[in-house]
Amino acid sequence: MPVTSPPRGAVAVTNREREGAPRPAPFAAALLGPRAGLWLAAGVLLTRLPSFHGAIINIDECDFVLIARMMRTGALPYVGAVDIKPPLTYVVFWAASFFGSSVLPARVLAASFLLGTVFLVRAAARLWTDDDRVGVAAGWVTLIASLCELPWASSETFMNLPVAAALYAFARAHRSRARGWDLAAGLAIGGATLFKHQAAVLLPALGAAVAWTGFSRRDARALARLALLGAGFAVPWATTIGLYAALGHLPELVDWVFRRNFGYVGNVHAGVASRVGAVAFAVGGCVLLHGLALREAVRVRRDPVGLGYGLALLLTWVGVSLGGRFYQHYFLQFGPVLGLLAARPLSALLEGWGALAPRRRGAVVALLALPVVAWAAYGLVRIPLRDYPSQDAKTAIVAAWLRANTAPSDRLFVWGDFTPVYYQADRLPGTRYLMTAVHMGNFDPADLPPGFDVAPFRSERDVAATLRDLEANRPGWVVDTAPADIHHWSRVPLEKFPSLRAYIDAHYSEVASPAGARVYRRRDG
Repeated sequence: MPVTSPPRGAVAVTNREREGAPRPAPFAAALLGPRAGLWLAAGVLLTRLPSFHGAIINIDECDFVLIARMMRTGALPYVGAVDIKPPLTYVVFWAASFFGSSVLPARVLAASFLLGTVFLVRAAARLWTDDDRVGVAAGWVTLIASLCELPWASSETFMNLPVAAALYAFARAHRSRARGWDLAAGLAIGGATLFKHQAAVLLPALGAAVAWTGFSRRDARALARLALLGAGFAVPWATTIGLYAALGHLPELVDWVFRRNFGYVGNVHAGVASRVGAVAFAVGGCVLLHGLALREAVRVRRDPVGLGYGLALLLTWVGVSLGGRFYQHYFLQFGPVLGLLAARPLSALLEGWGALAPRRRGAVVALLALPVVAWAAYGLVRIPLRDYPSQDAKTAIVAAWLRANTAPSDRLFVWGDFTPVYYQADRLPGTRYLMTAVHMGNFDPADLPPGFDVAPFRSERDVAATLRDLEANRPGWVVDTAPADIHHWSRVPLEKFPSLRAYIDAHYSEVASPAGARVYRRRDG
């Protein structure tokens, strides 16, 4: 019989429908299909596109830009420019600074790191499950999880690339007899902790999975695998420590990266209640993905790779919760492991779309769209509220005065906790301190109650180091932001630091008060 076409307007019946299988979600074929890689790359570009400008979204990246610029003038992190982050973020910003002094080159690098993370998670999920569609779903989950924060160049964004590499190497180590993959996983974890200490939670998570699997299966390789994992982790830190020891600055590295960093984590004065909104935004937006990942972690707990990923998910909560601050960018750490664990149930959900009741379909679509909508709305609503650091009106006035009345080569000492003053004035710090919060306990001034007495928390050694820098470097200008209450710095008046107050009075003269901030010029050259 000749083959005839179906009548006009008739609906073609597929083999899947004849067999009674549920139809997949209409968008799943495109997003999980053969061109999924292109769609993933487009998704990364679209979510990062709003950041391709020079305005500061988060103060931290402003700090990183300034430290990178100081490094190009010869300053060594923790010696000539101080902060408590591990060193690799500064190195990335230093590399980006060769392409411009704004934050834009670092933002481009952050987009590249996110793209690499998404594709590495995709590869790890495909390797673990032997299912390409699950791999693609893992990439999408990782990208969606990144929408818990606006697209600035954060340490967590850079950290997640070596985290994803560690998770991939861990899956490969279970597929291969080559012991080099355990070493590679350890190296990647060590590299990730050079961006953020919290990445270290992967070491006990993956190590415990190796130990438990080896014990339960009486695998003699377990001890060797654990040794390789630990050795790999130690190499990046041993290299960093050796470099600073050779330069004669190991005490400074230990002080800022370990002692002060862990002290900052233990400083819980920052108030948990003030971060409830951030938790609701970061976790609530991805509640479906967190639920799917948790359920999958329980389901695959007997699988060696699944056990490691499940423990990593659990311990990531520990890393995020340290210090009780719950800043939104902390939740970016969930991205890779959330992608791996939520991918299979999400893929199954989309594949079985036709079997879901309409109400459940609507709930799934709403929950998947929620992170995107919340991310876009949060980014837009901050514009009319003038909530971005670069929108601070007083800072803009102070920075404009400095650009008009100082030379580009002039250095400043800003008494305050708001580095956009330096960034928008296009001037570098004249001391090792970008911000002076460390002089009074390293609190965020926004979390301090009015009338808070900073005197008991005064760091005399930081005050002494500042005085040495002021005398040695003789910066031409001092800006006191406390009278203008820029970033709540009125709670930390200079008068609470009598030795600094006396030095400024002895060597500087007040010349202006733009927006209420006091600007002093050095009298003795």
